[in-house]
This record gives sequence, structure tokens and C-alpha cells, in this order.
Amino acid sequence: MMQTVGTIFMLHRVHKLEQNRLFPNENMKVTPDFLENFIVKKQSQGYEFISLDKMYVLLKQQQNSNKKIVLTLDDGYKDNYTYAYPIFKKYNIPFTIYITTSFPNKNALLWWYVLEDLIINNKKIILNNNLKFQAETINEKNSTFLDIRKIIMRLNQKKLLAELETLFIDYKLDWFKYSSSLTLDWDNIIEMSNHKLCTIGGHTVNHFVFSKLGLKTIYDEINNANREIELYTGRLIEHFSYPFGDRTSVSSREFKLVNEFNFKTSTTTRTGNIEYRHKDKLNVLPRIMLTNEMFR
Repeated sequence: MMQTVGTIFMLHRVHKLEQNRLFPNENMKVTPDFLENFIVKKQSQGYEFISLDKMYVLLKQQQNSNKKIVLTLDDGYKDNYTYAYPIFKKYNIPFTIYITTSFPNKNALLWWYVLEDLIINNKKIILNNNLKFQAETINEKNSTFLDIRKIIMRLNQKKLLAELETLFIDYKLDWFKYSSSLTLDWDNIIEMSNHKLCTIGGHTVNHFVFSKLGLKTIYDEINNANREIELYTGRLIEHFSYPFGDRTSVSSREFKLVNEFNFKTSTTTRTGNIEYRHKDKLNVLPRIMLTNEMFR
């Protein structure tokens, strides 16, 4: 039986929950109160919050340890700075934010929020391929969101905007509607990166699905993002997170490529705790998604 060292938790947004929105997007949030209560509760239970660097050392040196928690936040949402960062400073909690550089550059395709608006405001969605989806009840809306999400994930990632515009040709949609309001600024990132608690990790330029890209494009997505983050922060990118990171998005082909960057760690969205055996799998570390429904 493998000994568990601890858990890397995955977050996206730290923000109050909103009424009349769809579950798949709201589930990417934890509330500020939940995050604070989670930290206090885990500390009272004897857990120690550590950085990814510390987790890397524990694994590499096979140090005897357990009840360790690492907090990571994906993408680069504005509320990571406005809500999460003050909580981390208050309780002296190390944290990592994996930055997708199109977020602070304000040209990210946050299509999941545009799709959410479309479904909320319509009782039926008809795509240009004549696929029809019911969206009258909240259950239908949530189901339709997930079904169309799967379709979007299979689109040509290098031509994603054009593919989206074609797929939804009968609707007038602003695919960049949320590109500025929901995302971190470079000033926010620079400020946090200068704090001893913060680690900035790489998360590509555009958050494309790797399995739909050629190796050269994947390499450029990783490398160009890292170089830009390093230019702004003056700090080397030593940790990486795969976009989406599930088994359909990344596999051995991508893991082999990422090895070329010599990151200390690379995290997925595969579910699991960190065990000492992960010393030999530092480029494919599992995480557990932190949600408001956990630890009640």
C-alpha cells in the first residue's frame, strides 16, 4: 500500500455563487467564505499547506511526511486576486496560479460563459449542423451545456473562433464578451509573483485541447506562454498544468513532449492524492477539484 503524502487541490474561481446560472460553470467556483473555512478547518485537523516546490522536494527526497495540502488555481481569473489572494495572505497559505496568457492579454475565448448566456436566454438551441437541443428547464439547460461543450472540445483548436462562429451562425454572439472583465491583469500577476507565498505556473497561451493539436503547436503554446510570463515577472516557470488535463485531452504523447521543458511538476485533472510513487511521475500529477460541496 502506497503512503499518501498529501493532496494537490485544483480551483478555478473564488467568487460568490450567482443565481440563475448553470451548474457546470458555477461548479468552477468556491466562495470566499468556503475557502477561508476550508483553510481553518484543515489547519485545525493538523494539515500543513505547502508550496509546489516543497511538494517536489518531499517527493524527490522521499521524505517521510503526510497531511500536506497544495492549493492551485487554473487559468487566471480576476477573482483569484480580489478574493483569494487576501485570504492566502491572511492565513500565510502558499498557492500556485497557472496562467493562460491570453487571459491577462485580454484576448481569451471564454466560450463557456458565452455558451451559458445563450442557453439561459433560449428555450432551444439549433446549431448550423442542424443538431437541436432543448433548453426549457434548468435540467435541460445544464444537459445541453454539457452536450454542446463536448462538441466544442472536438473543434479545430487552431481555428476555434471561426469554428465557433460557423457552429453558431444563427446567433449573434460576442465571443470576447468576458475576455476583460473576468481575467487577471499583468499588474495583478506581477504583484502576486513578488509575494513569497505565490508561485506562477504555465498554462499555455490559449488553453486549447492538446489532443487536437500537432506537437509543434503544443510546444509553441507552452513555450510562448512561459517566455511571456517570465518576461513580465522576471521569474522562471518551473511548474505547469495541462489545459483541461483529462484523459481525452492529454496522454502519453503530450507527457513525453512536456518532459522536454524540465518542469519540476506538471499537473493534470486526473483525480487522486499524491503518493511517494509519484516521484517517477512528476509530469503527470493528479489533483482533486475543490468544490463548495466538499467538507461540509
